[in-house]
Amino acid sequence: MHSDSMGFSQGFSQGFSKIKRYILWLMLGLSLTVFSCQQTLSQAAPQVNVTLLSAPLMPLTQPGPWGEVSHLISYDHRLWFANSKVFGNHNSADIYSYDPSDGETRFEQHLFSQSTGDPTVANGLLYWPFEDPRFSADRGEYMVTNGDQWQWHILPEGEVFHVHAMAHHRDALWASTGAWSGGVQRSTDGGKTWELVYTHPTPERRVSRVTSLVPLGDRLLAEIMAVHESGSKVLRSQANAFQPIESWPNGKRVNALTTFQDRAYGVNQNPDDSYSVWRTDGERTEPVTGLDGHRIRDFTATDSTLWAVSSGPSAQQGYLWCSNDGLDWAAVQHFTDMRPLAVAVHADQVYVGGRGANGHGVLWGPTTHQVSSIRQPEKPQTLPLPRQVLPPLDVQQQLSALDAILSSPETYTAGNTQDVLAKTLMPMALEHTPAVSKQLAAYLQQPLPAKSAQLFAGNASAPATYVVQWYLLWAMGLNGYGQVPLEVLQTPWTEPANDREKYWHPAPAAAWTAAQLGQDDRGTIGAIIERLTTQTDPLWLVGDFVGALHTLTGEQFGYDVAAWQQWWETL
Repeated sequence: MHSDSMGFSQGFSQGFSKIKRYILWLMLGLSLTVFSCQQTLSQAAPQVNVTLLSAPLMPLTQPGPWGEVSHLISYDHRLWFANSKVFGNHNSADIYSYDPSDGETRFEQHLFSQSTGDPTVANGLLYWPFEDPRFSADRGEYMVTNGDQWQWHILPEGEVFHVHAMAHHRDALWASTGAWSGGVQRSTDGGKTWELVYTHPTPERRVSRVTSLVPLGDRLLAEIMAVHESGSKVLRSQANAFQPIESWPNGKRVNALTTFQDRAYGVNQNPDDSYSVWRTDGERTEPVTGLDGHRIRDFTATDSTLWAVSSGPSAQQGYLWCSNDGLDWAAVQHFTDMRPLAVAVHADQVYVGGRGANGHGVLWGPTTHQVSSIRQPEKPQTLPLPRQVLPPLDVQQQLSALDAILSSPETYTAGNTQDVLAKTLMPMALEHTPAVSKQLAAYLQQPLPAKSAQLFAGNASAPATYVVQWYLLWAMGLNGYGQVPLEVLQTPWTEPANDREKYWHPAPAAAWTAAQLGQDDRGTIGAIIERLTTQTDPLWLVGDFVGALHTLTGEQFGYDVAAWQQWWETL
């Protein structure tokens, strides 16, 4: 789990500040991380029936430097996955794809997020949610691709720190979110517009998240994480509301929610922090005892088979399981040198992602390719997601308001600079005209009336210039026009590390925005190439520059710095 994006609004609730709620949120995330990665179950080694697999899975690719391969999904004749750090806060989220027909692994996209939520395919497009957007602008963020082009978008409705999952259900696109109150949003036009359809009732001094969404027949199921509540943590849609499935057992949360043959399966984290698997048809719920004693990390289903992976604290306790009815289970492979965390079926073959013995994420699968019997849907050639356009008068009013806010000392001393800037800039971020972004770029190096900006109810601070540049770059990237000054991109990294891995230094934001703007001139590319070997830059910041280079050039060198340098020298 990841800490929230610290999107505090101005002021305090009486008797309990939002920074205290943030600390509670952070502790919640950290505690669930500890439970998920350290929980030890009393498990006897199962008998492994290897004959149920046509061939044992083997290591296929280990493309990135981060600790886990997760979020496997089949799309456009390739298996897509994330390489990031699943456990703990970290500024890494790289998307790769693997082609079983030739064994090629391709770097697809770098997300400006702390890890990724559960992706989905809808109407021929692949949607990747930002589990914890690094801009911390209190708006959910996601990217959408047709396999070639990518677009970055926000959820303009509601207060959102996390987009935990996206799902396609009944001709609509859905997103589950986390903030002080978890929520569900829906789009009936592929993401052009969104509406907030559910906000989980959450009392003061508490927080909640809706962390997964899965269709079950004509209903949508959601998992709510709210450790202050007792009772079922699986919700079922009813009109525009969600209600608990009362027959689901009491617990802290549910993982790996998946549907198979008209039932939903999930891993219940019980009040004593043990784990058990249950299934429900939406009304009745029953235990799945065939997996007792094993920490199930993920499920995936075909029409005839439900697959699962389990792992313990060591690399010696990983198993791949299968079942034809969801109740009787057989272990079909024992992993002794990797911890499986995710499982998916692509082209009728099963794949497993996890953490390798060397501490890097790894993808396992069959070494022989077979032609899929599943017809792939046609994908759109372009991404039809138009942006909001404001009337000229409103644009001028917005720019005048921004000028007043940037010029006011109170903006930086009142305690919530990030909230003021993000709210002021959002209409211009969605406006999508060159004139607006040109003005935003002009503000990037404007003198400010304060040296330091107070953030999050005055409980954090950063250089005012950095904070203003951070949110201006966010707005420019969404707007789609403008030019990032090289001086901003070249700003030396001087930030001390912090447990939340939250920073407002402009260099990573400048790299992301330059990539979104298609700023591929020689000066920009050269400045980014130079940052690859800057000794003071942490590896995750190098990842930001790698992602920008890939977007701007289309080259597939990933984290191979020498290859980037050689390519640059030959141009």
